[in-house]
Amino acid sequence: MITVSLINEYLYCPLRVYIEFDNPEIYNTSIVAYKLSREAFRGFEEILKRNLWTLKGKMQFKEILEEIFNDVPEYLETVYLKFEDEIIDDEVGIRFESLKEDLKYNSWLIAIKSQKILNSGINGSDAVDMLFPPCLHEFTIEDKEDGLFGKVDKIEIIDGVYYPIKFKTSLPPLKGVWDSDALQVTAYAILMEYEFNKEVPVGFVNYIKLGSKKPVLINSYIREKFLNVYNELSDILYNDYVPEVVKNHKKCLACNYSEICDYNVG
Repeated sequence: MITVSLINEYLYCPLRVYIEFDNPEIYNTSIVAYKLSREAFRGFEEILKRNLWTLKGKMQFKEILEEIFNDVPEYLETVYLKFEDEIIDDEVGIRFESLKEDLKYNSWLIAIKSQKILNSGINGSDAVDMLFPPCLHEFTIEDKEDGLFGKVDKIEIIDGVYYPIKFKTSLPPLKGVWDSDALQVTAYAILMEYEFNKEVPVGFVNYIKLGSKKPVLINSYIREKFLNVYNELSDILYNDYVPEVVKNHKKCLACNYSEICDYNVG
C-alpha cells in the first residue's frame, strides 16, 4: 500500500522513499515527532472543548485562558510518556517542547475568540459549536483497489460537506501552503471521496505554530500533480525503481538515512 505520508518523504527526496522501504528498521525522527504531535493536538482540542463548555457570563480574558488551558500541561506530559520508548534522540524532545509553546499560543487565540462570544451573551456550550464544528479524528481510510492508505488527522463536517485537515507543526510558506502539504491533503480528499461517496472541494492545512488553517483547493491541477507523484511512488515500491537523489546539502545532513546513502555529504 502507498501511504499518504510517503508523499512528504518523496518530495523531501525520492531516494529517501526507496531506502526507507528497504530499511524499515532505521529510526525516523520525523515519523515519531509527527505521531507525537498529532496525538497531542487531538487531545488538546478535546480538553479545550470540554473546559469551554462550562463557561458562561462575561469573563476576563485571563480567567478564560486559565479555565480552558486547565489540564493541558498534565495531558501533554502523559502523551510524551506514552511515546517515551520510541524517542531515542534529543530532536523529538526539542520539537515537542516547541509544540507545547505553540499550543499555549493556540489557547490564547481561542480565549480571545471565546471572550468575544461570551460577552455577546452566548454561553460556553454554544461557543463550542461555533469554534469547533463536528469532526472525526484520525480517520483511517484504505482504498484496496488503488492501493492507497491514509489516516486523516481530522475531518470537519459542515452542512453535510466533509473537509480534510492536516496538522503541521512547521511554519507555512509566505504564500499558500507547502507543496507536500497540498498533495497530502489532496490524497486525503481522494480517499474521502472513495469512502463517503461525496465530492471534497477543499481541504485545509492547520499550521499549529500560527494557529491558522490555510485552504487547499482540490481542483484538476492538484489532482494531476498528486497522480504523477502516486505513479512515481508505485514505480519505486512495486517495480523496484531506484530514483536519483535530490542533492541538497542541508537536507542530506539532516536525513536519517545519510549514512547508507550513496551521496556523500561530508
